[in-house]
Amino acid sequence: MVGTKDAGARKWSKAPYEVDGGIGTKAHIGMIVMDNDQTLSHEARAMLTLPGVALYESRISTPGNTATSLSVDLLKDAFSGLDEALAQINSRRTSDVVALGCTSAAMIIGPQELQRRVQAVHPKAHVVDPFSGIVGALRSLNAKRIGYVSPYPRDVAEKMISAIEAEGFSVPAAAEFYKDGGVVRFDSPFISPESIKSSVRDLAAEDGVDTIIVSCTQMRAAAVIEPLEAETGKNIVTSNQALCWQALRLAGCNESVKGWGKLFTL
Repeated sequence: MVGTKDAGARKWSKAPYEVDGGIGTKAHIGMIVMDNDQTLSHEARAMLTLPGVALYESRISTPGNTATSLSVDLLKDAFSGLDEALAQINSRRTSDVVALGCTSAAMIIGPQELQRRVQAVHPKAHVVDPFSGIVGALRSLNAKRIGYVSPYPRDVAEKMISAIEAEGFSVPAAAEFYKDGGVVRFDSPFISPESIKSSVRDLAAEDGVDTIIVSCTQMRAAAVIEPLEAETGKNIVTSNQALCWQALRLAGCNESVKGWGKLFTL
């Protein structure tokens, strides 16, 4: 056989090795991402760059099909495959924090139910979702009057706004992304950062608004947070930013991180 005739003459030696804590010496963060989400993974890997923090991702099937419009009923089933996705995050070590993608579905299902389901697989893990992250961010920023923009249908957006107001905040101004002939559910990851900036500027001009929320993990908003905060003087909170910030804090990583807005410096 080719390549084996000199095997008996080959010199082998033993290479001693040591072991350390691997990549996640400070924290292992597991993340569940919807299979159609084209933004969360990219932005999360940019934000979660602290030394010793490991990010492990698993994907979950999106309910419905290309002919199905987004609705409250559809969102109730968004995490129907959660158990399997959780088991596939990392079979070698359980997560310290599990972060769940999809802002609207997390709001509909509720943090208590999501925590129960996650901890059935990862009993010691802290659990965070984008909606809970947004609420935590608003409190940390001492926000009071909120401008809100999202690609959701009006009924889903109104339900989320009501949930935000139930946490003690006022939402006097809101905007919905819209394009003639467009289907915003499918267009959301392709909405340009310039369009996001324009909507935020409009909301920032509303009387008394101190914070603007860009809701939906599909929104490519991370890179525009700091420029918009500098330009408008308002706090900017996005789904992916709030999710990653809360995940770090739950993991005990309290360092200030530059590049992702005022929230990451708290």
